[in-house]
Amino acid sequence: GKLTLSVPKAVGRFAIHPLMLEFFNRYPKIDVCLRLEDRVLDFIDDGIDLALRITPTPSPGLHGKPLMTISHVICATPVYLEHYGTPQTPQDLREHSCISLGETPADSRWKFRRGGKTETIQTHGRYAANHTAVRLDAVKQNLGIGSLPLFTAREALARGEIVQVLPEWEFISRYSGQLWLLWSGNKHMPARMRAMIDYLSEKMKPASGSPALTPRSKTTE
Repeated sequence: GKLTLSVPKAVGRFAIHPLMLEFFNRYPKIDVCLRLEDRVLDFIDDGIDLALRITPTPSPGLHGKPLMTISHVICATPVYLEHYGTPQTPQDLREHSCISLGETPADSRWKFRRGGKTETIQTHGRYAANHTAVRLDAVKQNLGIGSLPLFTAREALARGEIVQVLPEWEFISRYSGQLWLLWSGNKHMPARMRAMIDYLSEKMKPASGSPALTPRSKTTE
């Protein structure tokens, strides 16, 4: 049967889409419609079977399982840092071109935390983009220091194409938090939904200390 999965755009592109080929090989009778949407879709009105959302806990009436924690980093290329210098403190970012989300004025006010200390810096830059892949590419093109979800930056960091800036500081983003796999509280769960839940749980590391499947329908199969 067909399974419709709603995911945030960046999560879908970088975390879910790469897992689909193996899923199709493992479950040849299950078709998938991947809805990449940053807005919250309604399970019933929009025909959603499963959804991935960043939330502290599932909303009332929804069942869920935590998959991973979304954290953000700021990064630049070695070439950019060699030319313009490497920031040593959050305040140093004022002298750099910073690539932010750009959806609201608050997106250029970067907030950092280290120990019990929090600092908010008003950044400036020539470029902003509300798509993670675009910001990552802009960073790679030496356009500045960009804010990125860690799961999108990890490969480029591992290859040395980009490096993390101010690694001793935690970058606080409104899109950070626990990523949950959610479904509505129907009594009967089709086998295709259970297959996807089990598959994503296997492939995406659960957050440390997070609860297991909560709550779970007694008649789930």
